[in-house]
Formats: sequence, C-alpha cells, structure tokens
Amino acid sequence: MKFKKIFSVIAGFGTIGLLSSLFAKIQGILFPASMELFGPMILTFSDHIQLLIKLLCVYTSCILGSLLTVFCGGSKNELYIVGGSITAVVGWLWFSAIHPLWFWGLLSVGILPLVLYGRNIYLSLKRRRY
Repeated sequence: MKFKKIFSVIAGFGTIGLLSSLFAKIQGILFPASMELFGPMILTFSDHIQLLIKLLCVYTSCILGSLLTVFCGGSKNELYIVGGSITAVVGWLWFSAIHPLWFWGLLSVGILPLVLYGRNIYLSLKRRRY
C-alpha cells in the first residue's frame, strides 16, 4: 500500500472515532442522563430518543470520516478497511455494554453502507465543481 492509502485509512478511522466521541461528549453535556443509557434493561421513551440521537451522530461521523478518507486518496478498498475497523470497534463495545440490542444492531448494520455513501457524496460534489 502506498503512504497515501495508509494515511487515508488512518485519517478516516480517526475522524470517525474523534467525531463520535465529540458528539457523545456534547450530548452528555446537554443531556447528562444520556451517559448512563447502556446499563438498565428498561428504558424510558426519552432514553430511546437519546439512543436515536447517538445513532445519528455515529452515522454522521461515518459519512464525514469517509469523505475525508476519499479526499486523502482512499478508494473503495480503503473505505472497506475503515468501515470494517469501525464495525469491529462497535462489536467490542456491544460485547461490553450488551443492552439495548436494537441500538447495537442498527449501528452495526449502518456503518459500512454509510461509509460507502460518503464516497458517493464526495464523487457527486466533485462532479458539480467541474
């Protein structure tokens, strides 16, 4: 692999991780109860809303991370590496937190398609410029 390809994977993975953490921290500041969602078995309606917000934040991070991956010279193969790596991290977190299953399932299923969707956004923006 060329340096550019390796750098694009590191940049994409780091961006997704950093943005996900940043969004979670902001959500924790705005809604302190959101930091304790992964313990109880019974969740309230507002807990479900907080989990949906977390889900959307990670999905947004995946799209932005893939945009940076492609911008740095990554191709589809590098996007698969980034998506697979983030899915592995989510799998480890799922194993650590367990509940709620619907959240972890949606998160795991959505990562790779959204990482690839970020590439499509980048390519469509690139075509518009010219």
